[in-house]
Amino acid sequence: ALSARADESLFIEFCEDFEYTPVVFTANQTVNGKRKAIYHTNVMMCLAETFAVICLDAIDDKKERKQIVKHLQQTNKEVIAITEAQVNNFAGNMLQVKGENNQLYLVMSQAAYNSLTPNQIKQIEKHCPIISSSLDTIEACGGGSARCMMAEVFLPKA
Repeated sequence: ALSARADESLFIEFCEDFEYTPVVFTANQTVNGKRKAIYHTNVMMCLAETFAVICLDAIDDKKERKQIVKHLQQTNKEVIAITEAQVNNFAGNMLQVKGENNQLYLVMSQAAYNSLTPNQIKQIEKHCPIISSSLDTIEACGGGSARCMMAEVFLPKA
């Protein structure tokens, strides 16, 4: 998602260098009654190995929204839509991790988990178990949630 923190030309250059397909869009959220750009894509979208949790309502342009859904489906990801209210409860700020024996898990805050519907939880759990924990202090004071606290570490297989 384009924002003050995401430069389109630099992103396209990165994708060309690493042979990725760039998918550029604008994501917004309502702040004090006005639509404003979401500053980080991971606020409104979590890409996992076989699914994507995404706030399609944040993509105001219908053409861009269709493009994102089409691209996710073409890459064999199940699209799990969340609402802007769920984004405000950090449901977009999740991270899929790999544990022992290559077991995948989806890590999120308890606030994010509590905002999900039973159907959304079922959709996620088809792909991997959920790990959630209270991150109230970080969410209230730190400006982020589970995904913001974690970094991917890609270690070679031993």
